[in-house]
Amino acid sequence: MLWLNRQASRADVLLSLTEGDANDWRKIANSVVVIPNIVSLNTTDRYSSCESKSVIFVGRLVEQKDILCLLEVWFKVVSIHPDWILHIYGEGKYEAIVRNEVSTMKGNVVLHRPTERIIEKYLESSIFLLTSMYEPFGLVLPEAMSCGLPVVAFDCPYGPADIITDGVDGFLIKDRSVESFVHRVDQLMSSYDLRRRMGQAGIRSSQRYRSEVIMPQWVTLFEQLLSSR
Repeated sequence: MLWLNRQASRADVLLSLTEGDANDWRKIANSVVVIPNIVSLNTTDRYSSCESKSVIFVGRLVEQKDILCLLEVWFKVVSIHPDWILHIYGEGKYEAIVRNEVSTMKGNVVLHRPTERIIEKYLESSIFLLTSMYEPFGLVLPEAMSCGLPVVAFDCPYGPADIITDGVDGFLIKDRSVESFVHRVDQLMSSYDLRRRMGQAGIRSSQRYRSEVIMPQWVTLFEQLLSSR
């Protein structure tokens, strides 16, 4: 880490994906620029109706994603809304643990292998959940939002806070509060109008991550670097 800090302090520019990460690097680096990832957004001209009683999680089944917390949230939510289903798309070293939890609790959870047709799966869903402990960015959030899904995520370092406008296109949960997470999911499940309104806002806000928006930022950065030589 010491070596990395030295290199960062010598760089002409250090590039970060999020403002939160950039703020940490600004303690070390002289110049930090934020350019987010380009995201493969929904291009089908179709969007979720937000009518299905289906919730989706997409991600690796690893410690970072805190999939066991996702299940804790879900088993509380499904006790309130027993007619809803959670679809989990992913694989990883926690897969066996997840399968065991799902089979033991019998809480309307279906575990799927990763699929190349994930956009179609978003379109079949009504809410997206993310319980990560940290995210370098969080590509799945704008992916889901571009399909018209409201999203609920913990305010973890660093991606969700840059992507979600709390109360507009989703909910950002502070302090890793499981009860607050459950409350927000309950709100969305209880109100079609809220799901629809947030989903439509998500379609608009996700467009920030189109290549046509991001690539000019790279061009500007390189032009500035060249002009300073």
